[in-house]
Amino acid sequence: MAARTCLPNARAWLAMLICMTTMPAFGGEPGLAVLMERMQTYTHKLQLSIDARNAPLAHFYLHELEETSEFVADTIEHYDDYPVGALVREMLLPRIEQLEDVTDAVDWPAGDSGLTDLIGACNACHVATGHGHIRITPADSNPFAQDFAVSGE
Repeated sequence: MAARTCLPNARAWLAMLICMTTMPAFGGEPGLAVLMERMQTYTHKLQLSIDARNAPLAHFYLHELEETSEFVADTIEHYDDYPVGALVREMLLPRIEQLEDVTDAVDWPAGDSGLTDLIGACNACHVATGHGHIRITPADSNPFAQDFAVSGE
């Protein structure tokens, strides 16, 4: 009899991966700040991908940002009595979906504008949750050991 492999669905796999790589030392699921840090990194890499006009890489980081955002929306209903899950669903996810459409169409001016809208949604959510002191801005440089230019594959 052949061995059977059970692969979890994508959402369960992402949740397991996030928990495995960001679990606090005391145990439990990652906190909101850890997940927001991951989302900020994906947004920064998305910006660098859009700046480089690299559609496949932009799609990759949009996908990662969307999955992490959905994880936050589904698992963190409230934080400090603010409806974080609902706010992510209402303010951030629609902008991610708009950017997906724009990068599918390879409309870079709209991509630049969409990224500005996405960052604005992050900052508006921070204000709405009493964390307006956390302000996300577009990146001025690439701190990653990664080339965002379109490859010649």
